[in-house]
Amino acid sequence: MAVLVQMSVKVQDVDRFVATSKRFEPMMAEMGARNQATYQDQNDPTMVSTMSEWDSHDAMHDASEKYGDEFNAEAGTEG
Repeated sequence: MAVLVQMSVKVQDVDRFVATSKRFEPMMAEMGARNQATYQDQNDPTMVSTMSEWDSHDAMHDASEKYGDEFNAEAGTEG
């Protein structure tokens, strides 16, 4: 069964985060992500959320294990 995953994080550089999300989009798609999108909170411009549909919870976790550290380093969201 497909799952919808939402992750929210406070960022210092929204443009950097969005650019990183776009760069990783094809890699996530290869691992099962669909309908990927990034949103900025209207009340707090430093808060962003990503939403994506995944083939399964396990597929999302596999992608996170494979690319998570690299994504966070590039997006400025380590820690």
